[in-house]
Amino acid sequence: METAARMRAVPTEAGNRFAERALRLRVAGVLAFLLLLAIGFTSASPRFLTVGNARIIAFNAAILVIAAAAEALVVLTRNLDVSVGSVMGLAGYLAADLIARAPGLGFAVILVPLAIGALLGLLNGVLVAYGRVPSLVATLGTLSIYRGVTFIYARGQEVTSTKLPRWMLRGADAMVAGIPSLVIVAAVVVVILALLLDVRPRFRQLYAVGSNPQAAHFYGLRTKRVVLLAYVLAGFLAGLAGFLYAARVGTVTVILARGWEMSALAAVVIGGVSIQGGSGNLVGVALGAVVLATIDNGLVLLRVPEFWRMFIQGTAIVLAVSVDALIDGRIRRMLELRRAGRRL
Repeated sequence: METAARMRAVPTEAGNRFAERALRLRVAGVLAFLLLLAIGFTSASPRFLTVGNARIIAFNAAILVIAAAAEALVVLTRNLDVSVGSVMGLAGYLAADLIARAPGLGFAVILVPLAIGALLGLLNGVLVAYGRVPSLVATLGTLSIYRGVTFIYARGQEVTSTKLPRWMLRGADAMVAGIPSLVIVAAVVVVILALLLDVRPRFRQLYAVGSNPQAAHFYGLRTKRVVLLAYVLAGFLAGLAGFLYAARVGTVTVILARGWEMSALAAVVIGGVSIQGGSGNLVGVALGAVVLATIDNGLVLLRVPEFWRMFIQGTAIVLAVSVDALIDGRIRRMLELRRAGRRL
């Protein structure tokens, strides 16, 4: 029996190595696409390849990286969260309104959007993991609920930049050694999450649940708790992104971060995270966000109308999901052939 177990382990390890190589190829493909974008936009607009424009792209991509990382944690478990934008909006607005009313809170105000985001993520997770509501249906419903709560609380009022403290506004636009502060925050988030997903068993379970929920449950993993953890962390990160976005835009309205759920999902699938769960990494997600920010920036420089930018983003999502399905199917077939060969 020991020999048989060892024989079963060999194809599994070989399959894992094959899947890891395929994942690296996905990330390399995103990098190659980003390079092609840079070449294309540079040839079309001389203003694209400038230090100032690079900083604009970096500022725009940084917050999206955090929002996309939130979405990625959920997608890894073979679920979706289309309420990310609404969580950002509610957490960002409440934080801005609170600091405007009580400026004495100072830096402690950052705890407010983090707590709100985690709570909203907890509600999403309970609905999906324990209520067994399909993730798309559950978060589509909470998308409207959270946005509605923002409208009810705000009563149509906006929080103007004149009411926000200077440290909040200046911090969002600050530069550290020539690097935007938001980029540093996004990089720290990506590095921490990447390390946790790589070395911590609890976070590795997100991959296991996403790869095969039934098998994960059979082997003793508490799949419901894993899914709940993913949603709570996603809400926490969305709350952080909402606060940073509120500081970035200055004047905070009830439609803050509207539509960001689609941008976050687009960055995730473009970055190589499988929509079927269990595959992907945070570095690819960050690159996916940079790709979207680059596309948007280049089209703005070329004065392309807004509806065309939306069309291109939607097309990118469809193409990325299609390519992901082809790659995922190819990997599965290769693994099945390897296992069949080992049995013979």
